[in-house]
Amino acid sequence: MIKEINNYIEKSEDALCAFLKDLVRIPTINPPGTHYREIVGLLEERCQALGMKTRVVHVPEDEARSVVADADRYPRMNLVARWDVGAEKTVHFNAHYDVVPVSGKWRIDPFQPEVIGDWLYGRGADDMKDSITALLFAISALREEGIRPSFNIECSFTADEEIGGELGAGYLVRKGLVQADFVVCCEGGAGVKVGNGHNGVLWLEVTVHGRSAHASRPDKGINAFEKTAELVALLQKVKRRFEKPNRIFKTAGGVERPPTINIGGVFMGTSGDKVNTIPAQVTFSIDRRITPKETLREAEKELKTAIKEACKSVSDLKVDVRTTLRIEPCLVDPAYPFVQAFARTVRAVRRNPVQFVPTTGFTDLHFFVEEGKLPGVGYGARGKGAHGVNERIRISDLIKTAKTYATFMAGAEL
Repeated sequence: MIKEINNYIEKSEDALCAFLKDLVRIPTINPPGTHYREIVGLLEERCQALGMKTRVVHVPEDEARSVVADADRYPRMNLVARWDVGAEKTVHFNAHYDVVPVSGKWRIDPFQPEVIGDWLYGRGADDMKDSITALLFAISALREEGIRPSFNIECSFTADEEIGGELGAGYLVRKGLVQADFVVCCEGGAGVKVGNGHNGVLWLEVTVHGRSAHASRPDKGINAFEKTAELVALLQKVKRRFEKPNRIFKTAGGVERPPTINIGGVFMGTSGDKVNTIPAQVTFSIDRRITPKETLREAEKELKTAIKEACKSVSDLKVDVRTTLRIEPCLVDPAYPFVQAFARTVRAVRRNPVQFVPTTGFTDLHFFVEEGKLPGVGYGARGKGAHGVNERIRISDLIKTAKTYATFMAGAEL
């Protein structure tokens, strides 16, 4: 059975790459959320060709607008597909189809994918249209070889993971549209690393207010840029706390991971800024990654307290803080039977010991685990350059990932 599956997937390499190219060519850029209807249509067509029952779930515009202001122009939708074989248990496979915007100088057109050696290049080739491809070809392998999966298979292809997933996986979970016992989030682990959770995240938008004046009379104004520099300097004290032993999280494999903070990923002034004008306002972002040892509430309180204390100690420092994203860290016990069952499959395909590692980024896994109360893992294909220049997926790893999904579907004992 496994031999037949592997042979089918290996022989399908050209078709697998061609389908991934088709997905990459659809620029599902988020923000703002372009071409969602087009990719959902393509995925629905593919799932129906595999004999799956499908449902396109449209997020009502009024609900979507509470998260994205331009939902009227960029409607949100998700696809749920199911292969019901009458099994006692169901496993849900989730993958998001949106991608981040393109920047920097690429060696190719990011939305005209190319194969160079063992790599397929393109925006979304690694995050995460590769795993969508691997998943659908795993199902195809079972269908074509006449193999009945050991559980019912439910899939979701969802919007907006790149901006938090509230209208994607989060929407499906909260509306009770996930009818499963376990979940595989098709990212958050790769190779011999099985993702048993992920860091949480807190995004803050910090606005520092000054007072504009002519640059020849700086005493008449309050320089928001200089006040920002003083605030950022004081926030380094928070960063230094993260290195203390009591703040370090240890993974199941003993890897040490401190909390992290990135200040100024987004940094901007106003349209009125000019070389000879005292800047009246500066806005910058804070990205705080929260380990499974921490809570979102504690991390948010620590940061906002530090900002309040800075305002008391720095003259004329006036600050507004807005929270733009809050995601709790997620952790699944690697000893859980479902996690162990998936790990056995990875070990069999990869032929090496498995490591359980919560990913440092965040994925949609937390919606299923924390809100849906489903045991789950994160696992997908391994590439390079996600969110960066020359994003690409190793084709040989894409094939191994498809084999992993198919082998798990065919023989896992849950």
